Amino acid sequence: MISDPLDIAMRLFALIIAIPVHEFAHALSAVNNGDDGPRRDGRLSIMPWDHFDPFGATFCVISTVTGFGLGWGRPVMVNPHVLHNPKWGMCKIAAWGPISNFLLAVGFALPLRFQWVDTGSNEGMLLYTCVVVNLFLMLFNLIPIGPLDGAKVVATFLPDAQAYEFGRFMDRYGMVMLFMLITVGSPLLTFLIYPPMEQILNLLLRGW
Repeated sequence: MISDPLDIAMRLFALIIAIPVHEFAHALSAVNNGDDGPRRDGRLSIMPWDHFDPFGATFCVISTVTGFGLGWGRPVMVNPHVLHNPKWGMCKIAAWGPISNFLLAVGFALPLRFQWVDTGSNEGMLLYTCVVVNLFLMLFNLIPIGPLDGAKVVATFLPDAQAYEFGRFMDRYGMVMLFMLITVGSPLLTFLIYPPMEQILNLLLRGW
């Protein structure tokens, strides 16, 4: 349980930026790959209210207060049948969510990396929190379990028959697997996310 109100506020601020940008990146990539649906749905926006999901926002607040800091926005609906190249289009649309979080992490890290901001100040702590939250979201979403983005990326590199079966399996069992990973499988989740996060943090904040 996080008791520091400032820490909670910083985590929530980071998520309010990270999640809408993540969903906007999906929407923009979908439009660029041939599906104009996200434009008609008003998803070409970085405003939080355009990507608001009541359950995701509630879980975001609860998990932030308890120290986990996980949440999600309203998924961007994509019609693969209208994409220029359905298989690779879905891969690019999925990948741009985590990529956007990485780019945000880089942007927030630059003032710390070049010491434009005092790392011990409130501004410095806020920037660091934004870096960590965006890296966490990037790495979490790359886990190849549906409905996470990583599952769609992995499916692209499978033969068509296997990709179809993989998609069916994830549609049926992905949410259960994800719930199990977050709860009873939390040591595995920690192993999957925190070692690479530390490496990327060191690279962004200190260089090689």
